[in-house]
Amino acid sequence: MFLTAGVFSEARYHTERMVLIRRLLMRRIFLVLFLAAGSSLLLLPCQVAAVQVTLILRNVTTDDFSEWKVSSAQKCTQSTGRIRRDTEAFEQTWYVGDSDYNNSIRFWWSRLNGEADATVLVNDVVVFRGHCLHGGCGKVRMIDTCAYPSVYKTGGSGPYLIERPDKPVTFVHFATSMLPGRFY
Repeated sequence: MFLTAGVFSEARYHTERMVLIRRLLMRRIFLVLFLAAGSSLLLLPCQVAAVQVTLILRNVTTDDFSEWKVSSAQKCTQSTGRIRRDTEAFEQTWYVGDSDYNNSIRFWWSRLNGEADATVLVNDVVVFRGHCLHGGCGKVRMIDTCAYPSVYKTGGSGPYLIERPDKPVTFVHFATSMLPGRFY
């Protein structure tokens, strides 16, 4: 099989021409997609999710009453009210604002005079579960009333807990991106 120089160069010319056209088209398509994605990140507002805190108490035993509170910068302090000795089980959910970094969400026992199996959920994620035991009133962190919690989430994705030694409350934080606010 013999090919002449003219046929070979013409076929090669058309092949290289098609490759060049494809490259130019792909570059333009990628440029358009990049600009569209970049402008949507800048133009769309950042999404901030609502935060719900749920307290579940089981096997409550108390001589008097117990009370648990949750507070945030966006909402006032909310309470369980007096949980009396005849309360077998208790469950309540509070809306405490959004997951914005400036919304300081915190919770504590304002009075635990007895014991209870407690579970705290933040947006349906268990962040604390353990047997709490204390005698008295006054602000006290949940971790200070529970020697061996089965769940005590202090990192990772989603909501997690932070204990500050100088504060008698437990703070809730959310894992966020390190990018500036306009990117998420």
